Amino acid sequence: MTALSATDTRKLAHLLRRAGFGARPAEWTAYAKIGLPAVTDTLLHPERVPDPMADVLQGIQGDYVDFDDISSIRKWWMYRMSHTPRPLEEKMTLFWHGHFATANYKVDNPRWMWTQNQTFRTHALGNFKTLLQAVSRDPAMLVWLDGAENRKGRPNENYGRELMELFTLGVGGGYTESDVKEAARAFTGWHYDRDKSVFVFSPDRHDDGPKTFLGETGNFNGDDVLEIIVRHPSTANFVCTKLFKNFVHETPTPADIAPLTRTYFASGYDLRAVMGAILTSPAFYSDAAYHARIKSPTEYVVTALRTLDAPFAVTNNNLLSQTRAMGQELFSPPNVKGWPGGKTWMNTMTLMGRVNFADGIIYEMGKRNLLEIRLRRGIMACGSAPTPDALGTSEGLTDAVWGLLLPGHAPSAATRAALVSYAGGSGSKVDFGAKAPGLVSLVLSAPEYQLA
Repeated sequence: MTALSATDTRKLAHLLRRAGFGARPAEWTAYAKIGLPAVTDTLLHPERVPDPMADVLQGIQGDYVDFDDISSIRKWWMYRMSHTPRPLEEKMTLFWHGHFATANYKVDNPRWMWTQNQTFRTHALGNFKTLLQAVSRDPAMLVWLDGAENRKGRPNENYGRELMELFTLGVGGGYTESDVKEAARAFTGWHYDRDKSVFVFSPDRHDDGPKTFLGETGNFNGDDVLEIIVRHPSTANFVCTKLFKNFVHETPTPADIAPLTRTYFASGYDLRAVMGAILTSPAFYSDAAYHARIKSPTEYVVTALRTLDAPFAVTNNNLLSQTRAMGQELFSPPNVKGWPGGKTWMNTMTLMGRVNFADGIIYEMGKRNLLEIRLRRGIMACGSAPTPDALGTSEGLTDAVWGLLLPGHAPSAATRAALVSYAGGSGSKVDFGAKAPGLVSLVLSAPEYQLA
């Protein structure tokens, strides 16, 4: 066990929730030893951390993973998130999936959806212009927003419009209907080879005439449009604001965003630099940011699995139906805007889905004789019990379970009193195996646990 101060515990737990999906006990111990600046640097440089998962998951293709089946790919990604040694890389991949929201119900090609997911992962913390170039050439995106139908004399405006409205400049970002039309002309001729599943540019389909886009004139192609977009101040503001809202809180001020946009330009559109500025900003560890976001269903599920050190098998093949009941189905965002998030994640039905998931994995871990040993190991790793003997009292067990699942965040007096009462009442001796499972279930269902 590595002892941390209350302040350091609070900060580390906050960082690991926001820049990842919590931590398994061994990860918490390792992170606690190196300190917050080193943890932040490690998260920002996933390429330095060995990742055997890609080869392993590719190696079981055909046996356990079918990249031509969307349900199989959903489980593949959930497994990857729950076991990744590179949590920020996966968190950014999830962010870009919501940002460049693409759904298989139109693409109808699971392997292309998987390829797009790999693209997000490859460029998760890379250069924003390079990411835009890759997304604009992505076969799934070319189908999703009808880019493949865009040709000289019959321009399709769908991609050009969403590129500016949802992906870069944002509503009110300074573009006009004329810019949408000119962008569509610039992207004519971009399509794909269905047999080879690769991007294709056909000069005979491309409108190579002069175009005026965002105040600049030339014989622009799609890459020229992307170059003009990424250097536009509205793109810096829109992208940095969206990242801030996702990783910090929903109400940034201009003073919060200004240093991020400066970093965006000074670094040459480098996303790692922008995320580094976010994760080391005063706003990130402010009271306004702490537990200020509602976990998405995916975040809720993956964080619970990691914190409890649960094997993926305890989802008992119900994971996809359970996350659907919570309101999120990966690779099926409701529309091009993605999931609205926030308070829309929570209603009577979706909360019941979370409760059912929590009860299910606790039951399965108990049935496999895993729950008690892994709870004890987790509690010792995070230091939420002063001594093993403390786990034998109602107050000690309550505080230990709460501290494991919500490290650094004290429960309200009323919540703690209710949990202690469940454990047997103040001053009572308790049997760990009898009461710990129920306490875990109650905490996972508590309002506080729904927040990141």
